[in-house]
Amino acid sequence: MAGKSHTDTLGGYTLTTEGFPDFYTRILTIRFPISVAEVLELRDLINHSADVYEESADIPQNREFRDSLESAIQSFGIENRHHCERLLGVLSMLRGMHYRHTIVTRDTEQRLRRQQAENRTAYAHSLRYGMIALASMIGAGLGWFLLAESSWLLRVFALLSAVVALGYFHSLPMLDRDMERVTQDLNAVLRKRVESLNWRTLIHKLALLLGYKKIEGIEVFRQQQTESSNYRQRLH
Repeated sequence: MAGKSHTDTLGGYTLTTEGFPDFYTRILTIRFPISVAEVLELRDLINHSADVYEESADIPQNREFRDSLESAIQSFGIENRHHCERLLGVLSMLRGMHYRHTIVTRDTEQRLRRQQAENRTAYAHSLRYGMIALASMIGAGLGWFLLAESSWLLRVFALLSAVVALGYFHSLPMLDRDMERVTQDLNAVLRKRVESLNWRTLIHKLALLLGYKKIEGIEVFRQQQTESSNYRQRLH
């Protein structure tokens, strides 16, 4: 298929835990009507992902949760049993992916915060030991110049102190860069984290997108002959 697909940022043709935040945001922020090509691409992504999805054994099972979802689906006027079961399967898939997404982002956040704490400790140590080495160098340097018969050991100590101080102070900019990188990674994790799912909006948008529900006055895709023709040409 020529050109960049709308699902390229959503993990390709199969929805993954990594692509879940982008997909969820896309669905919640979708404003109908959208292009025919985008409707078909999103439908393919959703249906194929639901077909191949295998629920992880560690996901808590909650029959009441599934019953409440089914009741919500029916309350939206989706009476076709096949459509209801299909949408329930899609929602269960999203619930599983959100569960895994929550665990992965939590673990990543904890790891990055540990790196921040280690960086702050290393920075404080480098600064403190650098200042001690600098003070030692100054003291030894003064003794070197003030004492007429200064020992060569004093001179060596002054030079060594200067080298040690330089090493500690030289590490500070590198620690600053590492902290900036870790902070950016942490902010990216927090920015993309999906704290909770808006089930009612998900059901509403997915039902319209998959063609399980029609609402008078809402046009899901733009009915333009030229656009449909262009998409058929892309398929061929």
